[in-house]
Amino acid sequence: MFKQSNAIYVEGYQPGCIGRITELHGIYYNRCWSVGAEFEILMARELCDFCEQYDMERDLLLTARADERLVGSIAVQGNADNSNNKHEARLRWFILDPVYQGQGIGKALLQQALHFCRKKAFPKLYLWTVDGLPQSRYLYETFGFQVVAQELDIRYGHPLLSLKMEMILTSSSSLPNETALRLD
Repeated sequence: MFKQSNAIYVEGYQPGCIGRITELHGIYYNRCWSVGAEFEILMARELCDFCEQYDMERDLLLTARADERLVGSIAVQGNADNSNNKHEARLRWFILDPVYQGQGIGKALLQQALHFCRKKAFPKLYLWTVDGLPQSRYLYETFGFQVVAQELDIRYGHPLLSLKMEMILTSSSSLPNETALRLD
């Protein structure tokens, strides 16, 4: 646990986090694209699977708490292709309650996730996001992610253009204003 940017950051599962992370995604994506139950169910199912298989040696679940409630999250799914190939990790469930945006909380979550990936020697990190989120895309690109693929995704109740973004990680590369934070 550590405190920075007006929030407390906690690693690993915490009671209520699955429901709250799912809720944040469901509300946000409904406001942006009118997605409904299909999307929220998918988020909950995949997050439950992740938590059930969570391995502290390869995975990270980091939540941000402010005003005594969970306001944001990010996860790294190590060995995301479920093989013995340790070449890729996947960034997932990165969300921040809109009330807390612009306070550095999202940036701190992303910095810590990238620090974790470098510490675990993942050479590449990828994520999927939806086209039409300029603030998210700008943040990802600022940290070094690049769009490598696009595909139409119909799993959410109506079609959305999904973007795959990747980042090559090296121990010598640095993050914007990188600060190695310690989780105790």
